[in-house]
Amino acid sequence: MTGDFVRTGYYVAGGYSIRNGLFTRHSISAGFTHLKIEDSVIDKKYNPNYFKDSVTVKNFIDLAYSFQYNRLDNNSYPLEGISAYAAILKRGLGITGGLNMLSLEGGLTKYYNLKKNWYAHVQLYAKVKLPFDQSYLNQRGLGYGETYLRGLEYKVIDGVAYGLVKGTLRKKLFHFSIPFPFFPKVLTKIPFTFYAKTFADAGYVYTKKKYDTYLSNRFLYTGGFGIDVLSVYDVNLRFEYSFNQLGQRGLFFHTQNGF
Repeated sequence: MTGDFVRTGYYVAGGYSIRNGLFTRHSISAGFTHLKIEDSVIDKKYNPNYFKDSVTVKNFIDLAYSFQYNRLDNNSYPLEGISAYAAILKRGLGITGGLNMLSLEGGLTKYYNLKKNWYAHVQLYAKVKLPFDQSYLNQRGLGYGETYLRGLEYKVIDGVAYGLVKGTLRKKLFHFSIPFPFFPKVLTKIPFTFYAKTFADAGYVYTKKKYDTYLSNRFLYTGGFGIDVLSVYDVNLRFEYSFNQLGQRGLFFHTQNGF
């Protein structure tokens, strides 16, 4: 150890996006990554599988393609429509060993207008990485971005394959606006819309037994209820009280747009 960071690196990438219709988008990209770690990281006592090689420096290339389809009534807080994506990523130029990986993933979300201010949506996600015996660096599973179970926000569950189902039922409660006289040419009122909701999630993460963790290779489920608050400029505040199969429960606050 030198007293510096145990991991350093840089990443450069470029991409091209094609939108040949109102609802579809194709994207291709290529990236190069250089990583350097201290030899203590791959010590047998800690994580010898970090790179899956007994080296402390790695250079690798990522080649990716993705397809997106969005036909929604509102992109920031959809109430009706459908959204889907599929993506393929090839990491490294080989087939097995080291950081070589082929990743396939996809997602589908369907939004339903049930009338009388009732709404529902179901989300499906799946991902698989080949071959299954992957380095630690390639084993990101659930708990990253939006692919998490509500009620397990603080849990990262790594693995080489996962499936996730999220279901939500929402009810629009009320809407009102507050006068805002300070910038009349830009904004005269600040709107607020409140939705009550209940939800349930289920998921599974697979990893090889030698990399097994407490939450991998087991069926996971959570549930809860909450309030969504929508305001100006697509501001979306979510207050969620969630619980999980571990007996844990708590109030979570989210600020990102969408569901």
